[in-house]
Amino acid sequence: MRVAVVGAGLFGATTAVELARKGHEVDLFDRHSDIMHGASMANCARLHMGYHYPRSPYNGMATQAAEFAERFPDAVVPGRHFYVIPKQGSLTSPEQFLNFCTLHGLPYRTWRPPVVRSDVALCGQVPESLIDLNAVRTQLHGELRGVRLHLGRRFCDAPDFDITVLATYGQGWPESLRYEVCEVALIRLGVHFAGHSVVCIDGPFGCIDPLPGTDMHLLYDVVNSVHAANVGRAPEIPEHLLSLLDCGVVRTAHTRVQAMLQTARGFLRGVGMPEYCGSMFTVRVVLPDVEATDERPTLIRPGERVIRILSGKLGAAPAAAREVAAMVREAVPVG
Repeated sequence: MRVAVVGAGLFGATTAVELARKGHEVDLFDRHSDIMHGASMANCARLHMGYHYPRSPYNGMATQAAEFAERFPDAVVPGRHFYVIPKQGSLTSPEQFLNFCTLHGLPYRTWRPPVVRSDVALCGQVPESLIDLNAVRTQLHGELRGVRLHLGRRFCDAPDFDITVLATYGQGWPESLRYEVCEVALIRLGVHFAGHSVVCIDGPFGCIDPLPGTDMHLLYDVVNSVHAANVGRAPEIPEHLLSLLDCGVVRTAHTRVQAMLQTARGFLRGVGMPEYCGSMFTVRVVLPDVEATDERPTLIRPGERVIRILSGKLGAAPAAAREVAAMVREAVPVG
């Protein structure tokens, strides 16, 4: 069967490889000049196990993380990962968080490293990992040799494809979504932060994560990192941000890094005035009206000769690829 996969981010490229391994003729299209060029790279690259979303229905992130680690073993980077609940402003109490971990069998060791403020309500270490996204991209490049690549061009629907898979991160999704223009800043902290990943959840949210292979940390803040947001069928991007999107690391006067650092100082010690190395800007897509649960599912919608993927967390990519391959197999005519 001839299959067109549109969108060569992590989900699209992984799906293209899976389909090719199942014996299909696969063409992979992307408007960028390389795979994993957009939102797949401009994020904090955490391999989530579920700790991050204690108000969401548990969706098997730990199982997805294990499958991702098996699929991309050289890209999984262990480290010292901590989750923090502040004393004020959190939507989840320490008791609720610990009950959530116990209920779903998520290991959690109560411990506070020196970089975390002593006045937080709860801090503990978890066995999560980071993802070296460059290593993932390198592996996928090798695996895509059996796929026809069409990079630097937009896809135009063609009748000679039996099925089209849209892995376009919300573009062409049949319902309204929430689009957010987000900034992830890169900073250099002191050596006492080396290897430390800290997430403050469900309140004045922020996080710092080491960027694998560098001496920098990624900095994100759920309030100040979001430069613009809208609910609809397409993103509404302010003109002054257009030239910054999906361009890798850029230095710009439009950064909100100082406001992000101010949030981080609420749960971290010794942040000081770190070196600002630049920012990555991209459009993030989430479901609208999920403030009560903050859920981030991966959704797959089959239609007539088209399968749409709305990607959630990075760790779900291999599972999504398997599901799409199963849908394509079911669509193969018998006889």
